[in-house]
Amino acid sequence: MATQLYPSKDILYSPQATWFGDEVSPMLGWYHPAKLRDAGGSRQCGVVLCPPFGHEYMVSYLAYKHLANQLARAGFDVFFFDYGNTGDAADADVVPDRISQWQENIRQAAAQLRQMAGVQHIALFGLRLGGLLAASVAQDIDARAMLLMAPVISGRAYAREMLVLRNMSSINRVSDLALDTEPHSEHKSQRDSQRNLQHSVAHAVTDDELTGYEFSAITRSSLGKLDLLKMPVPAMPVFIQTRDDISGQEAKLANAWHHHDHALHLSDMPGYAAMMTEDAHDTVVPMAIWESMQSWLSRYFPLVSIDSSAYPLTRDVAGIAFNGHVITEELLEFEGMFGIVSHQAGADPKALPTVILCNIGANHHVGNHRLYVTLARTLACHGFHVLRFDKSGIGYSKATPDDRENDVHAASGVDDVSSAMYFMQGKYHSPSFVLAGLCSGAYLSYMAALNDERVSGLVLMNQLTYRWQEGDTIDARRKNTIKSSHFYLHAIAKIDTWKRIFKGQVDLRQITGNMLRRIGKRVRTRWQLLVVNLMHNNFFLGRVARNFRNMEARGTELLLIYDASDTAVDVMTEQLGRHASLLGRSERIRLEIFNGADHTFTPRWAQGALADLISKHLHKRFNAAAADAAK
Repeated sequence: MATQLYPSKDILYSPQATWFGDEVSPMLGWYHPAKLRDAGGSRQCGVVLCPPFGHEYMVSYLAYKHLANQLARAGFDVFFFDYGNTGDAADADVVPDRISQWQENIRQAAAQLRQMAGVQHIALFGLRLGGLLAASVAQDIDARAMLLMAPVISGRAYAREMLVLRNMSSINRVSDLALDTEPHSEHKSQRDSQRNLQHSVAHAVTDDELTGYEFSAITRSSLGKLDLLKMPVPAMPVFIQTRDDISGQEAKLANAWHHHDHALHLSDMPGYAAMMTEDAHDTVVPMAIWESMQSWLSRYFPLVSIDSSAYPLTRDVAGIAFNGHVITEELLEFEGMFGIVSHQAGADPKALPTVILCNIGANHHVGNHRLYVTLARTLACHGFHVLRFDKSGIGYSKATPDDRENDVHAASGVDDVSSAMYFMQGKYHSPSFVLAGLCSGAYLSYMAALNDERVSGLVLMNQLTYRWQEGDTIDARRKNTIKSSHFYLHAIAKIDTWKRIFKGQVDLRQITGNMLRRIGKRVRTRWQLLVVNLMHNNFFLGRVARNFRNMEARGTELLLIYDASDTAVDVMTEQLGRHASLLGRSERIRLEIFNGADHTFTPRWAQGALADLISKHLHKRFNAAAADAAK
């Protein structure tokens, strides 16, 4: 039974999301209160978790949550947060130097934790860039301990490394090819303007971005001034965890700091590489390292008894300035899942459908390169209520029914989307819904919409599969996946491609086999189109094409978006015919293809163009529908 001293664990000890910081540019943080009953008391020490940057932030997000839980169970109060202009935080464009901004954000997070938990001491944890930033402000916040995992030693070297990564990226090579060479004409029919590919103008990646994130010259210059080896030796206990994929400079840093009177522990436990993977789906939480860090930190902050534990107030609503508008964002939880609703203050939730954004793979609700944050706020500027949420097993939401995390294609995902719609109906009286997603998010949106008449619109971006069977795995799909035919037709003309073939660096057998299968499937779809046109009967269509036709027939708006070189184009062609010709002629079907955007729309120009395209299309279609209904 819950007591006055120890209220219900479910209420008191659950991580709580809260907005904090400046009113005009708030940040989102997760407060993990110390689990007093489990630990046997409080350590009167709060730990601020400083995240890394960009892709490293995305793939380590789950691991950070587990570290916070590990520390909270041991009696530490923990705060994990997003820097300004990252994650769910607001964009503060008045601060061009992100390094000084993020240093101030750490100070604000430490002050927030002191206020919420009433702790006497603060410790800092940082991974990669988070470690460098944490060390740079440790003295400012009077930190009493520091834990660094594979910290960036030299900001200058890190900036150079990131620029090399950017220059090596394939997105820097802008394609000038298109799938449809027919010139666009203002005199085309309305059907053609909806169906034929309207190729976005390709843009080069700017010097001020890195894999989809802002990385300006001012930020790089400020970063170059930070160097752990040149900083004063910390007057506090320090735990340094090395990386196990390449030889780093952690040992050199430990030697430079060892002469100080305070304890320094250098750990070479494995686990870094398994956590920092290319895809969040593959990340492995380094629990052994987290347990080692918790055990080490506990030695310096013994447990003390406290008489009571008052639960702090959290801030659930924030006003966020975005593109000249003020967007209200509300934190919410339903059936154990976390989400954020974006809308303009005073916007009528019953006037337009509510848009629900479904997770991209195992990435939490901000989306790759913050794509979903940008999309949600852009749509909110057009009058929509938008929910970006984490389905079961992702981010801070509950685990799947079989107690799994990062299960991208879990069957429970369809039920989660349905629960999200019921919740939005109850809280905001949403009249209908537009489901949107990229890659696996598109698959989940498609599956949830099949038999749910509440879905009045679908936005599917680079959908790679239309059917996921029991026993399928992402790894197996990857091994059998090749790039788009468009990509290979372009690559075959390059001398570098032939050099790689002769060196045995290209699996020509797999590519040839898959290309032949693609040709066979395309022949089949052409035969289906011929028979359907002759017989005027959908019976001869494949299952996927029939599903889309049925949804269109019930009035569902369909917006299909692809990158020209993505495999998803060929997958779509195999199921729906070239230019989705098997779907027939309807104003409710629109197909758009980008050039040079890549699978997750990494370039910042592509993110902006995508958000602009989707918001304007939905605004036009559903405002027109509302006007027709009012007549």
